[in-house]
Amino acid sequence: MSLNIRSFNERLTKLNRTGLKLFYIGVFLLPTTPFISGFILIISLFFSKNNNPIHFVKERSNRVFIIITLLMILSCIYNYFDAGNFINKKLGYLPIISLINWLPFFWCFWGFQPYLENRKKREIVAKLLVGGTIPVIFSGFLQYFFDITGPFEILKGLIIWYQRPLSITDGLTGPFNNANYAGSWLAIVWPFSIYFFTANKQMSKKIITAIICLLFLVSLLLTNSRNSWIGMFISVQIIFGFETMFFIIPILIFLFFSLTLLISLIPPTTKEFLLNLLPINIFNNFPDKSMSLNSAFPRLEIWKFSIENILKRPALGWGGGAFPILFETFKDKWFGHPHNIIFEIALNYGVLTAFIVSSTIFKYLRKFYKEIKSRTNFIINNEQSNLTFDKAWFSSILFITYSHLFDIQYFDLRISIVCWILLSGIKASMI
Repeated sequence: MSLNIRSFNERLTKLNRTGLKLFYIGVFLLPTTPFISGFILIISLFFSKNNNPIHFVKERSNRVFIIITLLMILSCIYNYFDAGNFINKKLGYLPIISLINWLPFFWCFWGFQPYLENRKKREIVAKLLVGGTIPVIFSGFLQYFFDITGPFEILKGLIIWYQRPLSITDGLTGPFNNANYAGSWLAIVWPFSIYFFTANKQMSKKIITAIICLLFLVSLLLTNSRNSWIGMFISVQIIFGFETMFFIIPILIFLFFSLTLLISLIPPTTKEFLLNLLPINIFNNFPDKSMSLNSAFPRLEIWKFSIENILKRPALGWGGGAFPILFETFKDKWFGHPHNIIFEIALNYGVLTAFIVSSTIFKYLRKFYKEIKSRTNFIINNEQSNLTFDKAWFSSILFITYSHLFDIQYFDLRISIVCWILLSGIKASMI
C-alpha cells in the first residue's frame, strides 16, 4: 500500500515538473509569439497540481471568481434576450465571445499558482520575461533606427510582428500592434531588469544587467508613451524608495500633468525648433492650446459617455463588446474601449461585477503591499535581495493596475496573460 502511494506521489511530482517546464517555455515565448505561448501555457495547466475542478470550487479564494463568472454569463443571457437592449442585434454573439477575455483566466490564476509558489520559481519567471523581451527591444530598434517595418507574418498569421512604419505610429512598437501596448509591456518588465542589476554583485553580470537596463530605458523612451514613462519613474521610486512611495508618486504625477499643461502653451514655432533638436517627437503626446477641451483630452468625453450609459443599465450592463457600438451609434465616432477597465467591465457586465473584480484585485495588492512594508521595517541584511524582488513584482502589477485607469491594454493577449501570472504570483506568495 505504501509503495503504491509513493509511486503515485512520484508520478504527480513528475507531471508537475513537466508542467513547470512548459510554463517556463510559455513565459519566455510570451512577448514574441503570444498565440503559441498561450497554447503552451494552457497545456501546462493540465499538469498543474491545481487542475481539479472540484478543488477549484472548494478553494475559498476562488469563490469570488465563480460569482464573477455567473454574473458575466447572466449578463450575456439577459442582454441577448432583452428587447430593451437596442444594440443586441448589432452585438450578435460578441458578448459570448468576449467572455474569453475573462473566464479562462480565472482558471489560469489558480492553475499557475503551483508554478509560482516560491521566490525561486518567481525569480525564474522574471528572468524569462526579461530574456524574452530582448528580441522585442531589438525589433523595435530595427523599426525605429533602420526603418525595417512590417507587418511580418509566419505560420499563416499565427505569429505576427507588426513593426508599424513610423509614419503611422509616433513611437517604437516592435512586434506589438501600437506603441502604447509596446510601452506597457516594457514598463511591466522594466522593474525586473532593475532588480537583476541590483542583485548581481559579480562585475561581468553587473555590466550585462546594466546594458539590459539601458536597453529597456531607451526603448521605453522611444515608445513615446506617456503612460509608460510615468510607470518607468514610479517603478524606480517603489524599488528604491518604497517607504516614501505614497508621498513621492503623487508629486511625480502632479509634475507630469503640470508639464502637460506647460508644453501645450509652447508656441508652434518654438515646437518646430525643438523638434529638430530632439530624437523623438514628444509633442504629439501633449495637447495644443488651439484645441478644444474634448479634442485635447478625448478621454474626458469618453469617460462621461461611459458613466452615462453605465447608469442606464447598472445591473447587468449592455453585454461584452458594447462600448464601440454604443459610442458610434450616439457620437458617430469609433473608439474601441472606454479607456478605463472599471468602466469597461461596468458597461459590459454591470456595476456589481466591476466592483467585485476591482475590489478583489485591490485586496491582493493591499495584502502584498502590507507584507512588503512589514518586512521593510524588520529587514535582515541577507533578506534585502528577496525584498527588492518583491518590490519589483509589486511595482510591475501596480503599473498594470493604475495604467488601466487611463487606458486599456488588457485585450492584447501578452498583457492579459502577464497580468494574471503576476496576480497569481502574489496569491501564491501568500499561501
